[in-house]
Amino acid sequence: SDSPEWYTPPEVLALVEKTLGVIDLDPCCNSIGKPNVNATTHLRQADDGLSVKWSGTVYMNPPYGRGIEAWVKKLVLEYGAGNVSEAIALVPARVDTDWFRMFRDYAICFVDGRLKFSGHENSAPFPSAVIYLGGDIDKFYEAFSPLGDIWVRWQK
Repeated sequence: SDSPEWYTPPEVLALVEKTLGVIDLDPCCNSIGKPNVNATTHLRQADDGLSVKWSGTVYMNPPYGRGIEAWVKKLVLEYGAGNVSEAIALVPARVDTDWFRMFRDYAICFVDGRLKFSGHENSAPFPSAVIYLGGDIDKFYEAFSPLGDIWVRWQK
């Protein structure tokens, strides 16, 4: 793709809203046109979302280029610090990467098939995963299980 932006499909956004309720922050708002995420606050590229404090409920669909690791790290750190109360991230299912392993302690929905992102004619050339950072995995499961299998890391 010529762009690292893959706009979230409306049917996925509906599941995000079902899980989070109100979305307080979209830190990776699409750079062109009206925001496609119904959030209280939108940060566009010019706002440099990596340099500001995040809070509340967050939905993150980061740029899918080499910079994705910084976005994942920011989300995990803000959640771990207690600034973000609950979050969902839509990312490529690149399980072999260091950045994807940062999500290993959270619930993951591995999306069946390939998503057709808004603004693209064809389905994505990669598999997708939806990650939930929060305390109500049952709520996440109820919303996202129709989209794919939900995995939680087993710990002894």
